[in-house]
Amino acid sequence: MKENIKKFDPELYRGTHQYYAKYRPGIPEEVINIIVKHFDIKPSDRILDIGCGTGQVALAMEGKCREMVCLDPDPEMLKWAKKATKNSKMKLIWLNYDSEDLGKLKKKLGTFKLATICRAFNWMNQEQTLKDLEDLIEEDGGVALLGDKSFWTGNEVWQQAIKKVIQQFLGIERRAGKSVFKAPDKPWDEIMAQSAFRFITIHDVPIIRNWNVESIIGYLFSTSFAAPHLFGNQLERFKEEIKNLLFSLNPKGVFQENAVWSITLGSKKPPK
Repeated sequence: MKENIKKFDPELYRGTHQYYAKYRPGIPEEVINIIVKHFDIKPSDRILDIGCGTGQVALAMEGKCREMVCLDPDPEMLKWAKKATKNSKMKLIWLNYDSEDLGKLKKKLGTFKLATICRAFNWMNQEQTLKDLEDLIEEDGGVALLGDKSFWTGNEVWQQAIKKVIQQFLGIERRAGKSVFKAPDKPWDEIMAQSAFRFITIHDVPIIRNWNVESIIGYLFSTSFAAPHLFGNQLERFKEEIKNLLFSLNPKGVFQENAVWSITLGSKKPPK
């Protein structure tokens, strides 16, 4: 039976953390600038990052705000996030909590100008998360949902070929920890429009990424659908098949991706 993962599944990213920290593409400056400008983020503001992973948002927000409180249910993710941001000049607070815990954390957390959720909203109880954020976000603030497509949904020929190899090893459906992934029934903006953050602005930021064989395999091992543990004793064979596939597609082993960052911004008040 397919089901959305709502509570933290420790199997979801087991064994992926070092790959996540090294090979997940960072957030482009243009994406951060759109968010900062839209919400008029000032150096004195506080930001809440939910599902922070290995700290990509904190790294991208360096110098943009005074303090960030970063939540993730996976303690190993937080360990790598602290390493990645050790030279940050911002005040960074790392908390080992899930989005499901926001309700009970309200008094402890205080209020924020902005909440960011990057590449993580699909794993959450989306309506409840937005409801819990209502009391945590200041009246002139809002929520930024942002993400880019994974290789699983990518349009490049080489991405589609990789997906077929994964399916040969792990089955047709997209794996996600102990379960399989199910896409949300509604677009993010429709879900947001039913919340306190109902004034919606959407941006799509196209970017070009360059990959090589090492970074492609590293990225795959950072994902929930190709986490190393899913392959069992077939892991090395999978790596070899991916390498052979990529070099057959391009003997130089270099690949380009036309990617898009999707940004959904929800404000409590209409934008000025």
